[in-house]
This record gives sequence, structure tokens and C-alpha cells, in this order.
Amino acid sequence: MINNYSNLTQFKPRGYPVSHKRKVPFAPRIAISREFTERINRVRELDQEFERFILRADDYLDLVVSAYASNIHWSTALEGNPLSEEEVRKVTRMTMTGRMEHPGGPNQEIINHLVNVYMPMGFQLPWTRETLCRLNEYLLEDTGNRSRTGTFRTKLAYVGDPRIGEVHFRPAPPEHIGEEIDSLLDWVNNEAPIYNPVIAASVMFHEFESIHPFEDGNGRTGRCLFHLYLKYTALKNSHLCKIDHKMLENSELYYGLLGYADQEGSYKELLDFISIALLESYEEAHEELMSKDLLSSSLDETAKQLLIRARRHKDYFSIREARSWINGLSEQTIAKRLKELETEGALESRGRTVGLRYRFKDPFMGTRELLQRRLREKEASDRH
Repeated sequence: MINNYSNLTQFKPRGYPVSHKRKVPFAPRIAISREFTERINRVRELDQEFERFILRADDYLDLVVSAYASNIHWSTALEGNPLSEEEVRKVTRMTMTGRMEHPGGPNQEIINHLVNVYMPMGFQLPWTRETLCRLNEYLLEDTGNRSRTGTFRTKLAYVGDPRIGEVHFRPAPPEHIGEEIDSLLDWVNNEAPIYNPVIAASVMFHEFESIHPFEDGNGRTGRCLFHLYLKYTALKNSHLCKIDHKMLENSELYYGLLGYADQEGSYKELLDFISIALLESYEEAHEELMSKDLLSSSLDETAKQLLIRARRHKDYFSIREARSWINGLSEQTIAKRLKELETEGALESRGRTVGLRYRFKDPFMGTRELLQRRLREKEASDRH
């Protein structure tokens, strides 16, 4: 199996600028390599394996913060955000742990991108024009961006700098944007589900970037849509993987393959590129999960069974309820194991004596509830 990018460097546009080709109706012809299928099958296996790992709350928090910070850093830095990855990690951790601020500027852009953590249901399929516009507006809100956000552009656009003769790409003219986006969305909502979700997400992402519907934020909006599509349709643990790092660290190859797909009408090379990035990021995340998995630790079997049931139960439970999960053990033994799991940082408790209750510790529960409440309040305010 080819698991590196070296064989893809030959696929470059024949010359610049590359121009978008109008596609109405959008009916892409898609070919894939055998290696692509092997990679994606392995990615799906790993995504399912992620379900069996159970981590301490602090370890899980560290893993999620690291993955999101990496993805957000690489996606926003490509478009000019000046924050280092370490600075992005600090903002991400503060936001995820409820120490929220609204600083504006580059920091605000990081906070906005955490939409994938806390508000994915606000962008659930099927998608509409309004979905795309709302996402673009949300990502750039209060960042100091002076472009018109959340509405399709009305002027010709260029990727590159035409003032110094560096135009690499000419996207769709403004008069075609609405019709082409509608055609793409019709494909995403009705035709894409017959394809492997990685194919569908990648083709959708490429065509969105090719149309380039907004004045600014097209790359960031498109990559966010790519992540949301994968999470909704197939790879629900993709948020644990540093996918954008693998896709964007060689920006010349990334842009070259996007341009090649436009010029040649071939998605095969881009699909190989994205599947390699996915597999590499999944393999790295798998190694980290294995190293911190409590089910592979020195905990005894009773503690492990309690931990599995507690995660499945989600809500608070009593010692008596926990005893009903494990046959043949006394409440005293169950209570001891639950206390050990709390000390390990896997469970949390409330109450005392007969009112003592435990639950699986979710480091994001409080922040998620707060943000969802604020989203509902914002939507109610917008309606009025």
C-alpha cells in the first residue's frame, strides 16, 4: 500500500492560472485507486477501535485539545492567522474548559472554529445555502475581517496576487455562484450518500473551493464542512485526529492537487492525497489512545467492567445500581472500586453516604451545556 505523498508530486497543473469549470448539474466522474480503498477501510477500522478505549478525563481532554488545536492552527495559519500552535492550544483549552472570553481578532477566530466541538448539530445534513452562509459568517465573526461575510460575493475573485502577476486560480464568476452552489448542494444531499463518505467529503470540498462563493474564508469554511461531513456520515471519532496538519503541511502539494483536479477533471490523485492524510493522522491518534487506555492498564477486571457500564450509563448512578451490573460482589467491594475509579480521574461523584452518586467524567459536559444554551439564546435573539 502506498502510504506517502511522494508519488503524487508529479501531478501538477500544466500552467497557471487554473480556471474553474462550470458544472451544472454537478455530476462528477470519480475513479479511485486500489490503495485508496485499502487506506479508507483501515481508517474505518481504526475509527471503530477508538470506541473501545476509555481514558481518564484529563487525558481525554489533553487529546481533544491537542487534535483540535492542531487542526485549527493549520487551517487558520494557511489564511494568515499569526498565532503559533502553542498559542492556539492555550486558547482552545481555555474555551473547552469554560474560561471563555470574546477577545476579537486572531484569538476569536480560534474560538469560532470550535463550532465542530460544541455546535455540530447546528450544521447537520441536509445542507442549504443558508447553512453555508451561516457557517462562513460564524467563523469570521468578530475577527476583524472587513469582508462581507455570510453572503455570496458579487465581484470577480482571484487566488494569488494579480497586482504582481501571481494569479494561480480563477474561481466561478459571481453570476454563476448561486446556481453552482445549488447544484453542488443537490449532489451532496441526494447523490453523495451512494459514495464512500471520504469520497463524498473530498469531492464536495474540492468543488466548494473551486466555486469559492465568499469574499473571504472559503478555505476555512470548506475545511470545516469537510470535517462536519466526515463526522456526520462515517468517522465520528475523526475529531481526535490531526488531519489538517497532514493535509496542509505541504501547502504546495495541497494547492497543486486542487488545481490539478480542476484542470484535468480527475479526483483520483486528490483522493489518494486525502486518504493518506487521514490514515497517517488516525494511526498517530491510535497509538496515543492505546498508551493511555484504562482498559489496558493495571485496573482489575471489576473496575474495568464498572468503567464500561458507567460510560454507557452516562448519568449519575448509585452504588446499589452499580452492584446490579456485576454479579456476586458486595456493595462494599463495588464502593471501593468506584472510589478507585474516581481517584483515577475516570469518574466523578456528588452527595454523601446514602445520597452518594457517581457518573462517568466528561471534561466537556459543563462547557457544552453552556455553549448550547448560549447558541439557543443567540438564535432566539436573531429571530426577533
